[in-house]
Amino acid sequence: MSRAELRRKQREQKKDNKTYTLTARELEQLEQRIRREEQQKAKQVILDNTNALAEQILTMMLVIPTNVLVSDYWQKSAKKRIPKFVDDCMSLYEAFTSGVVKMSEMVALTEEYAGIKLVQDEQFSMFAEKVGEHEHDKTSH
Repeated sequence: MSRAELRRKQREQKKDNKTYTLTARELEQLEQRIRREEQQKAKQVILDNTNALAEQILTMMLVIPTNVLVSDYWQKSAKKRIPKFVDDCMSLYEAFTSGVVKMSEMVALTEEYAGIKLVQDEQFSMFAEKVGEHEHDKTSH
């Protein structure tokens, strides 16, 4: 290996092995910046996952009632009635998300007209029960 090749190789090694000197304060600032960036990335991942889950839930909560109506209630008139049903559901959802309608109002209407009350159990899962059943269980114990 000639001297020129040896010097070239040494220069390339120096480029690869750069040494930086940081003060304790600079190192701390660098660590804080990296932590903030990682927190922001984590928040964005959580937000993206939450938005995707919300879309799935919205789809499920529209598709399930639509399928029940088609198969059990509107077999002959479904093609005519389902588009309006879906439009009405989406309009109500938009009214809710924009603050025009409150969830408590919709829950009260469901209880009043359908006789179904949405209840949370100890593990915070939502389920429906017929109005009056829960009160009856309390008095019988």
